[in-house]
Formats: sequence, structure tokens, C-alpha cells
Amino acid sequence: MLSVVIRTNNGEQLLPEVLRPLISAAAEGVVRDVVFLDLGSRDGTAMIADTAGAAMVSAKSDGFDGALAQAHRGSWLLLLDQNTVLAAGWMEESVGFVERQDRLRVSQSRSAACFRPEHEPELGSGDLRRRITVLATNRLASRAFLSQGILVRRAVLMGARAPVINWREGEPTMTAPGLMRLRSRSYLARPLPAPKDEMISAPRGAHVADHS
Repeated sequence: MLSVVIRTNNGEQLLPEVLRPLISAAAEGVVRDVVFLDLGSRDGTAMIADTAGAAMVSAKSDGFDGALAQAHRGSWLLLLDQNTVLAAGWMEESVGFVERQDRLRVSQSRSAACFRPEHEPELGSGDLRRRITVLATNRLASRAFLSQGILVRRAVLMGARAPVINWREGEPTMTAPGLMRLRSRSYLARPLPAPKDEMISAPRGAHVADHS
């Protein structure tokens, strides 16, 4: 059902937390394959990809088209940044959303949805401004931040009028007419404390993609 593309760039301390919610979804057959679209990592990101059973594609040489070619099993794409963690309930709501859109006629269905972000760990004015900015961007501009997590129909990304995503931006966005905000939330991963001389890898046995 879903192919997952995760933007990465030296994210070894973040990716284990990001991958964790995808494990049960892979076991249920919801997540079919995972690809890291990498901007040039020089840390243990490749090791995490290998441990998790994910493909790794260079953004510089292969680009997003290369990632789409690797992430080929799902009719819908789940786009994540390397610090985007999906909260409990994301899988059930995503499945419901995708199934509803696939049942509707094309003229009535939505092509994309995003999760509601919990970006700020501390409450306060900065948090309020952030929430208002994200809400306004989603509602008024039909634009979602990659850091929120975005569900989008594969056909939209492969069409002649595919939305442009600048993967090298500090916080990439994607515009999709009729963008829907899901009830499920996402939050930002916190870097894992790591010994200086050890690289962080995904939990042993935590494969999130099956290439068989």
C-alpha cells in the first residue's frame, strides 16, 4: 500500500526513532518498501539503511526519480524527513484515508494529506506561532512541510504537473490542491546520546522493508 521515502543527511542519531513506528506497519503489510533519499551522509546512515532493509539513493546523482524507481511497491507515497516521527494511530488513519480515496471517483478524491505536527517540545509563544504558521500554510496554501509527514498518491508525483519538492531546502514543502490534514500527529525526533566512537544503528532485527 505505502512506499516510504525519507530524506536523510547525517541522520544516524535520529533515524532509529523515525523508523520505529514503521516496523509494525511493515509487519501488517501497510509499508511495502523504504528508501532513503540521501543528500550526502558521511556518518552511519548507510549502515542504518542496510540494517533496516531500506534502499539508499543519492539525491545528487539519482534524484527523487531514482527514489521513486526504488520505492515502487506502493500506490501511495509516505514522505518523511529524517527527524519526522509518526505518533500512535498514524497507520490506522492512513489506511482509512487511502482506502477511502481509492474508492472515490477521481474528481471527488483527494491526492494528498499531512499529519498534524507537534514540533515544539516547550509550550509558549514560539510554539503558538509555529502552530499558527503550519495551520495557515496547510489550510490557505494547500502546502505541507516534509517535517510533518506527507501522504501523496504516486500518480500525482509522476504526472506532468507533479509538485516540485526542493529536497535541499532547510525545510522542504509540497503543494497539493485539496490537501487534507489528518487527525494523527507527528513530532520531531530527538538525537540519541551516543558514545563518541560508536555509530548508532537501527534496533537489531528491526527490518521495515522486505526486498524479497
